[in-house]
Amino acid sequence: GRVTRSGPAASTGSVGPSLDAAEPSAELVAERVRNGQGAMPAFAGTLSDEEIDAVAAYVSSAVRG
Repeated sequence: GRVTRSGPAASTGSVGPSLDAAEPSAELVAERVRNGQGAMPAFAGTLSDEEIDAVAAYVSSAVRG
């Protein structure tokens, strides 16, 4: 199914940058998911490239509305 939403992601996490404010590209999200950075662990050995790309596409589109 298709995920649609309006408005900001409205997350309330306390670790890491506000993705709503940063509006990261899918490429940047994929790089961070693969390799991690700071408190974000790497998922390259856990998720497939296709799964990482799907997460990156979702996060990037969700924060952009």
